[in-house]
Amino acid sequence: MQNEKKRKSNRLLTGVGVALLLLLLAAGGAGFLFREELGIIRNIRVEDGEIPLYYMEVKGEYHFDEFLEKGGASSDQEVGAFLTDYISKGFYPVGVEESGPACSVISAVNEKGEHVWGRNFDWNGSVPIIVKCIPEEGYASIATCDFQNITGSIEVKPDNMMNKMLAIAALYVPMDGVNEAGLCVADLEVNEGGMETTDTDKTDLTITAATRLILNRAATVEEAVALLGQYDIYASGGISHHLAISDASGTSVVLEFVDGEMLPITSPYATNFNLAGNDSSAGGEGSQKRYESLCSVYAEREGILTWQQVKKALVDVSQMEGEWTTQWSMVYSQDSGKLGYWFRGDYDREFVYQIGE
Repeated sequence: MQNEKKRKSNRLLTGVGVALLLLLLAAGGAGFLFREELGIIRNIRVEDGEIPLYYMEVKGEYHFDEFLEKGGASSDQEVGAFLTDYISKGFYPVGVEESGPACSVISAVNEKGEHVWGRNFDWNGSVPIIVKCIPEEGYASIATCDFQNITGSIEVKPDNMMNKMLAIAALYVPMDGVNEAGLCVADLEVNEGGMETTDTDKTDLTITAATRLILNRAATVEEAVALLGQYDIYASGGISHHLAISDASGTSVVLEFVDGEMLPITSPYATNFNLAGNDSSAGGEGSQKRYESLCSVYAEREGILTWQQVKKALVDVSQMEGEWTTQWSMVYSQDSGKLGYWFRGDYDREFVYQIGE
């Protein structure tokens, strides 16, 4: 009963905040106060209403430097509290709660020695937003966010002003992405759990904020590992994670967080178990089968795969039935700078983005 009263109270406070904000907007007084946010939401568009799929472009880091300077965040709730101060100016709460991506990733090179990378994001529904970030200093990137990590519902879409304001938070919760230097990163759930962080005097980062950091500031795997070593990395969504990171040279690692330590494990592919444990069954039967399939493809071609072969590898490990299904697949090619997406298992319909444009 107390929890229900608390939820009703939160809804009431949110409603009051929204009402005040709407009054400000109606009076014309919010134009200056929300000028940065209004500039961003003008660049949110619907890519496909049926999927549904949205696109957002952000010029700058939207206070990410300030976020780091203030100590970052060790939980999704702390990220939400920080963003509430900026996005809504405290008028209504901005929530962040990451879902657990049960996914697959593979990295290779083509016959020219150029990097090719692919990733499946598997979950039980999503509202994907493609987020292009162009920081003043650092690397431009394209990342993917699931809007339900902000709203808690796949029924809520960034299709009105208030929800578009919430969508700004997507910059802080990328599930995966590629930057203009060719650095690729994907967040994957670790089914057996065990992600622990030793609390030190370093700045805190949730796993998704860490993903944003390396997209903005790292060009190579070496730089990404060194950069994250300066922070205490915490789980998001109450689940364990590892990060698969690859760069333009084809170097690939999976960053794992075991017994309070960050362990870079050299591997061109990953699914949902800790590679440090060397037990592919630990992530469950589905994870093991997907891992063995990627391993087989990579070994058969000695790590040399074309764009189409990487796509085919993702199709082969995609999940189209059951509760957990492939929400999107993505393939990046260093050769063309092309980033291709396919959604909900429709591999005949490709959405193409260029990071440098």
